[in-house]
Amino acid sequence: MLEKTTLSSLVSLGKPITLPAASKAVVKKKNALLIIPDSGKKILLFPTDSDTVVKVSLELRSKGLSPLFFNEVGRITKGDLGVEILYTSGLCFADAQCVWDGFFEQADKFQNPDEIKKKFAAIDGVNTVSIEFIKL
Repeated sequence: MLEKTTLSSLVSLGKPITLPAASKAVVKKKNALLIIPDSGKKILLFPTDSDTVVKVSLELRSKGLSPLFFNEVGRITKGDLGVEILYTSGLCFADAQCVWDGFFEQADKFQNPDEIKKKFAAIDGVNTVSIEFIKL
């Protein structure tokens, strides 16, 4: 017998989306972070028990998504802040600029956003930093 590796269902976008009971039973979290990439071709849900998720957006010069960049982001997030990443995305537009977004569950670790912005801004290649609190 073939093992079931994914749970799938079709939902209508013409009315509020409700997750089927079988999906909720597998997820076992009370909330979910909803992300729709700007292509609009997929919808991502990341289960969480948090009522607030923090989004950190970094705009970088071209070719900014380097191994050194990711090492520095890891040093700040895991080392300085002690937070785990819920989801990240990174995208470079031709040779003009790159954007990195990170989403974090532990909003209480972002009590001093101005200081945190300074840490991220100090990464080589980062032009701008924004921090947004996404609340339920």
